[in-house]
Amino acid sequence: AAIRQEMEQVAACFGKPLLGQVEENAFWMALPVLRSCCGDRAVLRAIHYFEENARALAQRNALISGEFNDFLQLILESGHASFALCQNVYCSTDVRHQGLSVALALSQTLLEGQGGAWRMQGGGFAGTIQAYVPQSLLERYHSEIERVFGKGSCYILRLREQGAVKVI
Repeated sequence: AAIRQEMEQVAACFGKPLLGQVEENAFWMALPVLRSCCGDRAVLRAIHYFEENARALAQRNALISGEFNDFLQLILESGHASFALCQNVYCSTDVRHQGLSVALALSQTLLEGQGGAWRMQGGGFAGTIQAYVPQSLLERYHSEIERVFGKGSCYILRLREQGAVKVI
């Protein structure tokens, strides 16, 4: 709820109800005022909003043009930005419990440089991660995630033209 509220607070500084109605250039020009009025976290989340919209289009274009490695790179960028800018991976009032952060770090250790990608998915805080795992690493990835987070914590999905299907 705070994410939406903070982005609406930034939009309100421009007389708009939604951040999507704010011109990105105007946002960047107003950065000093926005920091003062809304705070840095709201500003960072708004930056993530603008960047993520552009990234989503780039992801679509990469898939349409068959550039899957570019798509994976954009997934990684999106995940890093979500962690750093949107700050929705763990709850700041309960820093002892950062399961998503651990899952992302474990995914990075297992997949970095191996042709995979990982990111937090959904609303965050108590959400889930999404990982694109090369077939050659799938069994190891699955067992490591379940070793750390418990049996049944990792679902393997296969993409098909009309969506995903759970296989395990």
